[in-house]
Amino acid sequence: MKYRLLVLLSLCLSAPLCLNAQSEDQFEDDPFAAQQNSMPRARRGTSGWQPAGYANQQDMVNAMLNAKIRRSLKYRFESVGVLGNGLNAPFWTTANRQGLSSVEKSNGYMRYGMFGEMLLPSTFGVKYGMDLGLGAGLQENWFVQQLYIDLDWKCLGLSIGMKERSCELVNCELGSGGLTWSGNSSPIPQIRAGIPQFVRLGFLGNWVALKGHVAYGLFTDNKWRSRNGGSYTDGIMFHSKDVFFKVGDKDRFPLEATIGLEMYAMFGGTMHNRSFSPGDPVFESYDLPHDLKACWKALLPFNKAGEQTKQNGNTLGSWHLSLDWTADEWRVRAYYEHFYEDHSSLLGIEYKADADGNKGFVRYGMKRNWFDGLWGLEINFPQEMPVRNLVLEFMNTKGQCGAVYKPKNVPLAEGVDGRDGMYNHEIYDSYSMNGYTIGNPVLLSPVYNNFGNQRLLSNRVNMFHVGIDGGLGNRIDYQLKCSVTRHWGTYELPFDSVRSILSGMASAYWLAGKDYSWKIGLSYAFDRDDSLWLGNNDGVMVSIVKSWKIL
Repeated sequence: MKYRLLVLLSLCLSAPLCLNAQSEDQFEDDPFAAQQNSMPRARRGTSGWQPAGYANQQDMVNAMLNAKIRRSLKYRFESVGVLGNGLNAPFWTTANRQGLSSVEKSNGYMRYGMFGEMLLPSTFGVKYGMDLGLGAGLQENWFVQQLYIDLDWKCLGLSIGMKERSCELVNCELGSGGLTWSGNSSPIPQIRAGIPQFVRLGFLGNWVALKGHVAYGLFTDNKWRSRNGGSYTDGIMFHSKDVFFKVGDKDRFPLEATIGLEMYAMFGGTMHNRSFSPGDPVFESYDLPHDLKACWKALLPFNKAGEQTKQNGNTLGSWHLSLDWTADEWRVRAYYEHFYEDHSSLLGIEYKADADGNKGFVRYGMKRNWFDGLWGLEINFPQEMPVRNLVLEFMNTKGQCGAVYKPKNVPLAEGVDGRDGMYNHEIYDSYSMNGYTIGNPVLLSPVYNNFGNQRLLSNRVNMFHVGIDGGLGNRIDYQLKCSVTRHWGTYELPFDSVRSILSGMASAYWLAGKDYSWKIGLSYAFDRDDSLWLGNNDGVMVSIVKSWKIL
């Protein structure tokens, strides 16, 4: 209980501290950039659906400072079609597309969105969005992609509804995606409160900035879970929280460091035709805890030894560390994200009981899976160069605390540990939404399973990835992505041999119209997989985007 109270107290104290804090990068990616004639160029951390980039940054800042009530209203239309040949649609036409994708060789959709914002002189802001679509070859013929309202006051924010969200500290456009949240799956409806953007803490000389959030929501993929397995769990609740600290000020010194922690949870729901463990009674229908007490346990999952049951849900997350060097128009970022499934891989420490009932801390130190994670390097080039951004990544998930691990001086009956089972769970099957992995898509999603299995068939992988984007003149943009992945299966069901998959995509975009309001794209993507799991696939993707500025 004391751990819960300490964490809750720190969350409460951080809110009033930020009210007088200085905003970090106040005008960067500002919502009212729509007032300017800007080219939709890709920048780090931006979404392809709402690109950022300003034709004249100073004009945008001046317009914001002089306006009494700042308003923006944009309409957006997008149409995407994929035509492929092979076992599945090519991987990079499917991955990290906010769930708007399909493994079907031929698929497509049309979507129409309306996005508005208003900021009052009192620093109170309102943002809202509605995004509807029709699909062919997707899981649904029509869908609601986004429906949300955001309320902001100073540095505090409240978001209600379904909204596309990007991964933290990594380039979601060029990279392979975050390990805990990547934008690979559909948005999850939720209520989210916190500090959405970095704010500087004045009492620390503006050298430290923080941001964070707490959210509760509900998975909406009951239909997919019920039709893809004889035993399943539906009606699952969602919880997430994170906190990030940035140390440094690039205006005073070019090096900045950021460290953060994400924690996500699946809890509640109803089990159908399944038991808690092999040998236990099978329940035709069993309601898991979903009351306020369950929400409290999901928020602060610090349970004593012997009290942490599978009814507490599936808690996972990741540590983040990045170093940024900014020099004139160049920027270099090195980053590391470490995924964890339990306390042992979270801290390298676990509170356990031995065979005699004696309780104590078991410290694993560096023997745990600290080499597991996503390692990356991102370089942002000057805007006038033909290459704007370069991303290089390596990912390793083979460790997962080992197949079986026996700590020293701990009786065997209680000491055997390991096999964390990344993204898989006994009760909730997999960390996924509508069959698409919520984390990194390189760990192939359950939607690729052709026999109803909702778990990941391989979560032990090595991956090398490269992503490049840039432009030729003012009207042509391009993007290149390529990844090589080796799969070992899982500790429970390893593959007979290592499976290697090569996936790539090359895209070109033409920016048309006087205000660059048209974006027409053509992509070629491929997979080479001798094991015929993902398949040898080729395909083209055509996209058309049109935006209108009403206000």
